[in-house]
Amino acid sequence: MPTPDLPIGKSSKLSIRYLTFDRKNPRYSEDREVAVDSDRDVIEFLLSRADLKELIDSIAHSGYIDIEPLIVTRTKDLYTVLEGNRRFAAIRLLREPDLAESCKVQTPPLADGVAETLDELTVYAVNDRADAQDFIGFKHINGPHRWDSIAKARYAATWYHRERNIEGGMSLQEIARRMGDRHDTLKRMVLGINVLDQAKASRIFQVEDRYPERPFAFSHLYTALTRKEYRNFLGLPDEWRDVDPEPNPIPQDKIENLKKIMLWLYGSADDDVRPVVTSQNPHIKWLAKVIEKPKALAILNANSDLKIAYGEVNTAAVQFEHALIDAQQKAQSTLSKINAYNGNDHALLEVAVELEGTSNIILRNMEVARKSFVEQAGNDAGSEE
Repeated sequence: MPTPDLPIGKSSKLSIRYLTFDRKNPRYSEDREVAVDSDRDVIEFLLSRADLKELIDSIAHSGYIDIEPLIVTRTKDLYTVLEGNRRFAAIRLLREPDLAESCKVQTPPLADGVAETLDELTVYAVNDRADAQDFIGFKHINGPHRWDSIAKARYAATWYHRERNIEGGMSLQEIARRMGDRHDTLKRMVLGINVLDQAKASRIFQVEDRYPERPFAFSHLYTALTRKEYRNFLGLPDEWRDVDPEPNPIPQDKIENLKKIMLWLYGSADDDVRPVVTSQNPHIKWLAKVIEKPKALAILNANSDLKIAYGEVNTAAVQFEHALIDAQQKAQSTLSKINAYNGNDHALLEVAVELEGTSNIILRNMEVARKSFVEQAGNDAGSEE
């Protein structure tokens, strides 16, 4: 039987025999150490990463609720499922016992009447991926079925790079608006994907070479790239919000620095090197402070210990500076609310008295230290003469 020609832009019923998985689904991105060359590969991936068993049980007991159509596009003699691969996989397993057995899935028996709901599915046909991207992007970026960060980034970057080749194509800001992003998240992610692609193309980093048994924390990279310390280290413009990300953003003379950043963030299995960043907070900030201080950076390069290197930056003097500024800001904030105190709580007044005493002690000690510093500076100047 020839493949039916479905009307574009409309919903239709289609036999499941004419459907095939989308091998370019953003779920199958760089952090996935899997191949998706066959239907079995796709299904095994979804079984391990997309809660497929729960969906199988639901359909087996209640039937397929054919409300939201699969989004499909014609590919030769079949229709590729651009949106709905998880539902399609569950139905395939329930319909094909041999496939389920090869995937080591024990499917539950179908309740009465369920089998008839799995023969024909409602699909919505589009000309190509571009026609489906608004809906798919919103659903998986900020909608009810969100992808992980690298799948979101790859989807947005592919869309954006396609638009760049079209005269009058959409800006990344417009794409982000269509996908429901209002906080520059997609811009950060696309920048991260561009840098990751450049690192891979330069053969200084491969995702599969990250330190063993650690997930690929893509957010480490795109978060770091928005901090001025990393941007200066990598030769990027100071302000990332001002321009849309371009491919290969790292200058060639900074590629070795990029190699160091990737090693610090993700480590290397081949070289048995652990990453120095093991949690985004506070290690991304610590590393930022280290790379802008030559001595601290030298310590990190020598022993690969971020805590020791950060100790060179986070000295007692720096801690005192931060604590004093923080105390002053909190005192200013408290002062702005002084009218809320009506005098009925004597204990609060005692707290204020203690605060005054502590402030006076801090001030007197700082004045003594300042006087000593000025005198010493004067003596040093006199000895030079």
